[in-house]
Amino acid sequence: MRTMFLAAVASAALLAGCGLGAPDYPQFGDTTAYRIEGRTATANGGAPTQTVIYRDGPKMRVEATLPNYGAATIVYDESTSAAYVLNPTGQTSVTPVAPAATAQPGQPAQPATATPATPATGTAAPSATPATPQVIGVAVRIDNADAPQPFETAWAALGSENARSVGECEVAGEDGHEWTPREAPAPGVERTACITDDGIVLRVRENETVLWEATSLQRGEQDSALFGVPPGYQLIDPQAAAQAVGDNMEQLDSVTGAPETPQQAPPPRG
Repeated sequence: MRTMFLAAVASAALLAGCGLGAPDYPQFGDTTAYRIEGRTATANGGAPTQTVIYRDGPKMRVEATLPNYGAATIVYDESTSAAYVLNPTGQTSVTPVAPAATAQPGQPAQPATATPATPATGTAAPSATPATPQVIGVAVRIDNADAPQPFETAWAALGSENARSVGECEVAGEDGHEWTPREAPAPGVERTACITDDGIVLRVRENETVLWEATSLQRGEQDSALFGVPPGYQLIDPQAAAQAVGDNMEQLDSVTGAPETPQQAPPPRG
């Protein structure tokens, strides 16, 4: 009996080693849509920060705390290669308000009403203060290389042939499997990820440090307004701004007569 048990254990180990009976690699898709919230930390042991990620296919929104910046919101659309950091100014839009009528002494103030046309001129006095448009935030363009990528991107690129399962896992009430690269990303570095069968990364661990761990997950289509630049935000492209400054300087030089290239000193007289 004991011999049969040992043989069964050996057979199971052999099948697992050959990849037989192992779970299928997650199905990563381009139409993945979810809202996931969790904690992120740095590999050097920095304090974890709360992070909220929205994803709808190629569109992504990340609300997190960035080093040397503070709380920030980043929107990125991979299909258009446009990434922005959103920074609200705290201002609100101005709504035109009709001026109240001036009350005479001893009389209650009367509500503002439209001024009828004057027979002599046929024109009416203005009855409302025109709206003054205000910028309620700025959207700073950043390089695509600096834009956050979904956690799934790296593991999808790794592929099933370069990853192996090391067990089951459960994070934020979701079941998944722990996966690790067959080859370590660097000497002495062991990286694992808890991933659901439909390809959502719930946790990423590097050695004993948890770099990302979800606390809640809601699948489903997300509001498209989350991924764009909100109305009232001013777009700022640092590269375009630098180019504009350079063009203005060249124009100023042409007006002031500044030379385009340094003049050489005349040769000394013999």
